[in-house]
Amino acid sequence: MRSRLVAAAVPLVAALALLAQGTALAAAKGVTISNFMFSPTPVKVKLGGQVKWTNNGPSQHTTTSDGVNDGSGIPGLGLWASGPLNVSSTFTQTFTAAGGFPYHCSIHTFMHGVVNVPMTASPKSGSVSTTFTLKWATAPPTGSLVFDVQEKAPGGKYGTIDSGVTTLSTSFSPSSSGTYMFRARERNSSTGLSSSYSPALKVVVSP
Repeated sequence: MRSRLVAAAVPLVAALALLAQGTALAAAKGVTISNFMFSPTPVKVKLGGQVKWTNNGPSQHTTTSDGVNDGSGIPGLGLWASGPLNVSSTFTQTFTAAGGFPYHCSIHTFMHGVVNVPMTASPKSGSVSTTFTLKWATAPPTGSLVFDVQEKAPGGKYGTIDSGVTTLSTSFSPSSSGTYMFRARERNSSTGLSSSYSPALKVVVSP
């Protein structure tokens, strides 16, 4: 009986492994480098998700975060650099913070793209008695990087609720019902350079 159970478990383990692999592959958003263009751009990826660039040619290209010291002089945070990608080569980057992250090709600096990463809320909607968890990062920042977070109350304008923090999330207890908007960015506290703010996260609060 024991050997039969073990034999039956092997296909199940293999199936679960394939399912997990498929889920991981599905999590990466694809960007094609072709005919001196990044497509799509901007590309939107979930917090903690990945972008996978594939070079379809016709020549070498890179995906390089603005701010990398590659001779282009383009200012930014300098978060990643693929180096030269031959035709059919790929490069994958994980995005652990909310924001809008511009990049370019170091070989052809007229080529530009943007990766947008929104914040998350748990739950996404609730009542005035609900305590929401707002998250803008899945990993602590490195070096001089910090996070800035803004809130837009119903009928109001964006205002900063956290500035220069290294925490990954916060709790939010609404004072009234309505639609609240949140956004965040990553910033280098030494240079003052930052990403753009992330796409707006909407939290709906009922009475």
